Amino acid sequence: MARKSLVVVTGSERGSRTAWLLSRFMLRLFGLKTRFVHPSSWSANLAMDGLLLLGGVDIDPATYGGSPHRSVTETDPRRDAMELALLERAVSGGIPVMGICRGMQLLNHFFGGTLLPHIHDFDLHAPHPHTPLPLKTVILEPQSRLHDLLGQPSIRVNALHHQAVGRVGAGLRIAARDTNRIVQAIESVAGPSLYGFQWHPEFMPYQWHSRRIFHAFAEETKRAAKERRR
Repeated sequence: MARKSLVVVTGSERGSRTAWLLSRFMLRLFGLKTRFVHPSSWSANLAMDGLLLLGGVDIDPATYGGSPHRSVTETDPRRDAMELALLERAVSGGIPVMGICRGMQLLNHFFGGTLLPHIHDFDLHAPHPHTPLPLKTVILEPQSRLHDLLGQPSIRVNALHHQAVGRVGAGLRIAARDTNRIVQAIESVAGPSLYGFQWHPEFMPYQWHSRRIFHAFAEETKRAAKERRR
């Protein structure tokens, strides 16, 4: 019997439990093994077939060369370093990656993109809700793989972020925006499967598009693992 592919899920030592448990449920639902790591429990050479970067505390401004901002009150530089090291391994090894919220922002930084430290500093013409419920509309880019996957021009999602992607990194493209034109999803243009979501699909297992996103990530992970074992 073939072994199940293993997804490494990253988070903080404290505060990541709910996101981890819900992500584990979704990944196992689609036939993957999971391992949760944080800055005190990971190793540089741990086995992985897929990488999931969870949300959580803000990325430290020093990590991306930014300036301190009054809204950034909690950071974890050790987690930043851990996730960047795992990203390096994943990208160089053709391992699929999914980044959620801060995970999407770190993925974008890894490829040279920029971060908007506080979106409320900008003139927003539409409300920006802060809620785990699907009360926010995001518009999918017609030419994106995400649009092909979901087959809808827009979906309703949750919103728990105050930072956002600015300039998109090299080799990535925008896959969705909100009604304020703020980037809500990114994806790789070519090569290994890389997805970033500003919302939290793991908090909405009851939504068909959340399940489809995790299913697609699971299938990409299994396919890439099979190809590497050839």
